[in-house]
Order: sequence, then structure tokens, then C-alpha cells
Amino acid sequence: MTCTVQRGCTRRGLCSFSLATALTFGLATIAPAEVHVEGSLAAVRVTTSQDSIADVLSAFAATFRIQYRTAIPLDAAAVNKTYSGSFGQVVSRLLDGYNYVIKRDQETIEIVVLSRGGEVVIPTPATTAPPTKGILSQWR
Repeated sequence: MTCTVQRGCTRRGLCSFSLATALTFGLATIAPAEVHVEGSLAAVRVTTSQDSIADVLSAFAATFRIQYRTAIPLDAAAVNKTYSGSFGQVVSRLLDGYNYVIKRDQETIEIVVLSRGGEVVIPTPATTAPPTKGILSQWR
């Protein structure tokens, strides 16, 4: 009977250890990435670590008087780990490959991301109804 109890405890201990190890490694990969924004609009430095473009723009909004809107998801990771230069230069490098507009007011800056570069919206051709035939055309 002692062997059975020891095996049960050993199995339980091994399962607990395996579960703790799996959670530790799983949480290590889920750790949130961070964006650090330093400086002013004239000279800004942004440091990222596998952050999405939306996270970087959110960090800009938290640091400066900036708003951003997007018509598409910006879940792609930022290409570089560090961006530096003027605000316009940093945004240009960050949004390389996207179609966007920067609108500057007196106090705020608004970034509107329209689409990915190269994606052209082609409108569907208007369907034209065939000409209606009158009664006279049926007699010919």
C-alpha cells in the first residue's frame, strides 16, 4: 500500500511540475511588449519590442496630442526596433507600405490610415440593364 501512495504522490508532483513549467514558458511568450517614446515632435525616439503598429501609434497618442484612425487593422509588427527623427520622419518609416494622411490642426495631429500600399479599390462596374423592348419590337 505504501508503493501505491508514493506513486500517486510522485505522479501528482510530476504533473504539478509539468503544469508549472508549461505555464512559466507560456507566460514568458505572452509577456506584453512595450513601446517607449522619448523627446518632442521635432526630435522623437521610439523604441519597440515586437509591438504592432497600432501599439506604437497608441503610444504616440498617449505622449503627444495625436489621434489616429484606421480603416484596416494595424496588427503587423513594427519593422524596426528603434525609430528616431522628426515626428513626420518616424511616422513615414513606421507606416511605410500604407496609404495614410496626416492632418495638422493648431493643437492636434491626426493620422488617418486608409489602406495598405498597392491595394487599390476597384469599383464594380455598373451593370446596365438591357434596353427594354416595347410592344412594337415584338412584331418585327
